[in-house]
Amino acid sequence: MNKEQLWRTSKYEVLAHNEASYRHIQKSHQNWDIEQLSHAIEEAKMLIPTIGSVTNSYEHMWGYFKKKATQKEKNETFDLLLQFQQEEIEEKELWKWLRHLAQKYEVNYLLESTILQQN
Repeated sequence: MNKEQLWRTSKYEVLAHNEASYRHIQKSHQNWDIEQLSHAIEEAKMLIPTIGSVTNSYEHMWGYFKKKATQKEKNETFDLLLQFQQEEIEEKELWKWLRHLAQKYEVNYLLESTILQQN
């Protein structure tokens, strides 16, 4: 895996952990070697996600579906998000839902994302 593939597949997981880390890596990764990038990603993933950081990543990924999804899927997307924000469901339920949509709409870019592969 090269540096660009590593960042492409990891960026939403980093964003779900910490937006500041995401922005720093996004800005700097072109100047790093793959080991530096890998280290920065692993450090970011050690940070505890917040409801806000998970919401941000989820909404970014939702952007790939918002024009394709049915009204029922839109409702489900935001019902799940509200349940997560109210701590009624776990974060992994959000990623399972987005993986389902990515499979249905064949969004390979998202299917390659580590956050959807592990949940």
